[in-house]
Amino acid sequence: MNWVTGGLLSALGSVPGEVIAFVGAGGKTTVAWRLLQELRGAGKPAVFTTTTQIFRPRSGWAELILDADPAAGDVSRALAGASSVVVAARLGRRADRHRTDGDPSPAEGVKVTGLAPAVVDRLSRQLPAVTWLVEADGARGRLLKAPAAHEPVIPSGTDRVVVVASLDAVGRALDEGTVHRPDIVARLLGVELGALITPEMIADTVSHPSGGMKGVPSGAQAVLLLTDWGEADRSTGAAVADRVLRSGRIDRIVEADLRRAESVRAVWRS
Repeated sequence: MNWVTGGLLSALGSVPGEVIAFVGAGGKTTVAWRLLQELRGAGKPAVFTTTTQIFRPRSGWAELILDADPAAGDVSRALAGASSVVVAARLGRRADRHRTDGDPSPAEGVKVTGLAPAVVDRLSRQLPAVTWLVEADGARGRLLKAPAAHEPVIPSGTDRVVVVASLDAVGRALDEGTVHRPDIVARLLGVELGALITPEMIADTVSHPSGGMKGVPSGAQAVLLLTDWGEADRSTGAAVADRVLRSGRIDRIVEADLRRAESVRAVWRS
């Protein structure tokens, strides 16, 4: 383990210009917004988009491009004139906005529908200097999840897949209140619905080929991000990281306290 200070992008092992997809549960949108702000603060062009649905950014927080097949030139012009850019296909339905204490996501209760993966691939090829932050999975504000058959929706040209899970799930019941698709998680782990979630259960969910690792492109690097919203014991992240590293499927794990400006708490490498 290495204790670190500094940016979240570096902790994740990423560099500007990558396509980064976020899957799992427990803070994907918050992490994407954090990275968007970090990149733009460093003068690096970045776009937040989705292949599923996200909440529309509040007015004044980002320029929103609504176009199912946007031209690269339109995205470039938006990046030149705005501090943050979000690209989506169209407006979607109204929905309740689940908020966790400390969640800085500047969003309101209207969904926007995402781009087709092929469109993200095209734009990232045409704009190689831009970092693409792609929310590729939904979790309805839960802390842990396993994907259904149609999930996740990861563009084939993705460079890095960040699998997100919250350490605050430990000690809670494996049920609908804590876990998105708890029946799938229970089946993958061979446990009963309602069982108390342990660090080992989080580790086995995120590293399972049909769990957190489902759909990761062969050329992409998988990274586990363990989020902390203030309820996790300080030893919990280390227990999850040790088991995940021993699985051999993920070789970098980051723990981050998303309530803090300098959020990175630890990085583990195999």
